[in-house]
Amino acid sequence: MATLSIRRAEVTFRRPASRKDDERCPQTLTLNVVDVREVNPPVGQAPVRWTLCTSESIETAEDCWRIVDHYRTRWLVEEFFKALKTGCAFESRQLDSHKTLLIALGLSIPVAWTLLLMRYLEREAPDSPADSVLPRDLLGFLRRVWPRGPAPEHPTVRQALLAIASLGGHFRHNGPPGWLVLHRGYQTLLTMFQGFLAAASDGGM
Repeated sequence: MATLSIRRAEVTFRRPASRKDDERCPQTLTLNVVDVREVNPPVGQAPVRWTLCTSESIETAEDCWRIVDHYRTRWLVEEFFKALKTGCAFESRQLDSHKTLLIALGLSIPVAWTLLLMRYLEREAPDSPADSVLPRDLLGFLRRVWPRGPAPEHPTVRQALLAIASLGGHFRHNGPPGWLVLHRGYQTLLTMFQGFLAAASDGGM
């Protein structure tokens, strides 16, 4: 927890001298600035200091804190793109056209979002029920292929995440699972589940 002070001001910037002849740049640019500072930080720790420039309103304290909250989501947004680029390997797809890239992106986003939500809840609310993230039929199948020991009757988010990571080759003594192993485990789970459904529809199960 940190105690913060907040200041706000409207600031007008002049066009840089190096761009004085660039008519594409306006003569001036006016922005709202929210300055956030930590009061009495712990000994030996650098205080929080954010200077946020925005075009959003800063008329009230509520406006300013909303801007701070927007900035705080930056880390979650970055984690989403890690899930998409590292976990789903979107950037390494060898696709030739804009259309195929968009199709791959459309397929990857739900997977990245699911993994991000699971990892977020595993850290913030680890005892949340896993069926708040995973579809019930997929979670039921995960319980059937539970990788280590008997599956809990009502898995938590943490239990389900570790089980999926195990399907991707994760070992608990290696620390928290990363995006690559999570995606590999989730892809394995989905592939097995689709095979199970196909066999069931053919009367094989």
